[in-house]
Amino acid sequence: MTTNKPTSEAPEDFGKRILSVTPHIYPYLKHRLYVAEATGLIPRNMYKANGLLDDAIVDLYDEADDLEDDMKLKLRLFALVDKRLDDLYENESFHKNTMSTSEILSKELASLEENYVMDADDDLMMNEDLDDISYHQQDEHKQVFLYDDAEKNLIKSLDLTDPERDLKKSERLRFNKVYTWLPHKTSNILDLYVFGKMSVNEISQIKGIDTHEIHKLLHTVRKSFRQNMG
Repeated sequence: MTTNKPTSEAPEDFGKRILSVTPHIYPYLKHRLYVAEATGLIPRNMYKANGLLDDAIVDLYDEADDLEDDMKLKLRLFALVDKRLDDLYENESFHKNTMSTSEILSKELASLEENYVMDADDDLMMNEDLDDISYHQQDEHKQVFLYDDAEKNLIKSLDLTDPERDLKKSERLRFNKVYTWLPHKTSNILDLYVFGKMSVNEISQIKGIDTHEIHKLLHTVRKSFRQNMG
């Protein structure tokens, strides 16, 4: 792909900046693709994290001159990656029960019994505390079983229990059920925090959501994990 405008930044300098600000983007992107595949939102093995990240970096190179601060470069790259993921989910949404994206979001809202509301930007936000997961055992969401590192990262980041302790089978089933139950937009914010190692302020800038709402969301998700793991 050719760039649309010249840039004064040498490719080697741009490469060094990218390496210095993106240590967590690839794990985040790989995890989001894994979840999308596991839930049937996209076909398996069709999309690669490396390819999506490379495309986002090419787009970022066109903007590098306007992003002299490395933190701005980092946030912009995360935003570009997130945009590509959103476009991918929308384009491939027919793989999930042949439903449109709006229908999927409607089902998410209905299944959460109004625990979430849509904000002005159509992002799902928590409105009340999550109910006990036993009320949702019949949800039609396809169960996702996370790989060990993902489980441990979530447990450690949310301070749920000792991350070195192996979960009992019953605990693991309920842990994964809670994660599966989270709506797409909510799990996206959670994954930026856990796998992208983004701060609440950084997530706020990327997603355009008030920091208070993100703190509230993370607090409520943490509470739900704790109460359902027992």
